[in-house]
Amino acid sequence: MYELVLYAHIVSAVVWVGGAIYVQLLAIRVSRLDPAEMPRLARHFEAIGFRVFAPAAGLLLVTGAVMTAQAWSFGQLWIAVSIGLWVLSAVAGAAYLAPRSKQAAELFEAEGPASVAGWRVTGRMFLVSRLELVSFAIIVALMVFKPGA
Repeated sequence: MYELVLYAHIVSAVVWVGGAIYVQLLAIRVSRLDPAEMPRLARHFEAIGFRVFAPAAGLLLVTGAVMTAQAWSFGQLWIAVSIGLWVLSAVAGAAYLAPRSKQAAELFEAEGPASVAGWRVTGRMFLVSRLELVSFAIIVALMVFKPGA
C-alpha cells in the first residue's frame, strides 16, 4: 500500500512541479515571441491552475500525510518544512496567482497586448512563480535527501 501511495505522491509532484516549470517557460517564450497571445495564455493559466494544479497539489498533500502517518513523523524537520512550503505555495497560488491570471487576461483583453497594467501584473506573477519554483526545488531536495531521517 505504501508504494501505491508513494507512486501517487510522485505523480502528483511531477504534475505540480513540472507543470509550474513548463508554465513559466511557456510564458517567457510567448511574452518574447508573440506578446499578442498573452491574454489567451493568461486565461489558459487560470483554467489549468484550477483544473490541474490545484487537484495535484491536494493529492500531493494527502498522499504525503498518509505516508508520513505510515512510516515517518510529522515532527521531523524535513517534513515540517516541506508542509510549510506547500502551504505557502498553495496560498500563493489560490490567493495571488489565480486572481492575478484573471486580472492580467482582463487587462490584456480590454487594453490590448501592449497593456502596461497587464504587463505589470504579469511581471509580478512571474516573480511570485519563480519564487514558488525555488520553494519547489527545496521541497524536492528535502523529499530526496530527508535530512535528519
